[in-house]
Amino acid sequence: MEKGKKKLFVISGIFMTVLLVMAVFAAASGSVSANEEQIKQVVSEKKDDSLSADISSYVGDFVEKRGISPESINNISEVTFEDLPKEVNIENVDDTNLAIYRIDYDKTEQEQDKIFVITYSVEKLRSQGDLIISHDKREFLNFGFNGEMTKEGFLRTASGIESNPEKGYVMMRAGSITGISTNLEVLEGNGNLEIVIYKNGEKINFGNSFAVELGGIEKDYDVQSKDTVTFEAGDVISVYARASEGIKWKDVITLLEITTN
Repeated sequence: MEKGKKKLFVISGIFMTVLLVMAVFAAASGSVSANEEQIKQVVSEKKDDSLSADISSYVGDFVEKRGISPESINNISEVTFEDLPKEVNIENVDDTNLAIYRIDYDKTEQEQDKIFVITYSVEKLRSQGDLIISHDKREFLNFGFNGEMTKEGFLRTASGIESNPEKGYVMMRAGSITGISTNLEVLEGNGNLEIVIYKNGEKINFGNSFAVELGGIEKDYDVQSKDTVTFEAGDVISVYARASEGIKWKDVITLLEITTN
């Protein structure tokens, strides 16, 4: 094997999920196993002060499984995403919940080597307060109307109940309204048709709109960033359809996207 050849590993632990394997590791010949306590002690001594005890334990488990002698370890440090080594070529990821750790060790008495470990960061996942789902959680509220509508009114929930300022989906967590899509059929008339969102009986300036000139199938969708339109636990969300006089439409299907923390 070429001297100093770099190897890259992606591994998983108790709070970590396998991401990808960049190369296959060949265990160092002549390496000796050591007891768990000895490895953890060496790892604790060789790691940067900024790394937590959990990271020490995790790296220690990795070192033991790979058959690297603890005495050969020189340093364990975290790699910053702003200064990635040329051996680590990763696109479309950032440090939101990933971490890269570098292990320097003596492969032989004359040869040094490095291992880069890419994994989910225990520390960053913990800071989000949710070790199971690290990303924002998206849910969808279904509203609609089966049949013709000739005047404005509230749409029905997925259970078939017509919503109103006090009836609708009750939010269980704080979050944001981040998207809405609508599909409907216009039967006759021209003018404007709107799908309006209400929170606790008050109109929200976010929804779908149609400029109706001819009959036919209409569709629209809109998205927006988190924290633009927010709600609290206990708020009631309902949806209203209104149109210019003379417009007839039917079979409204509206999907509302909410994002919770």
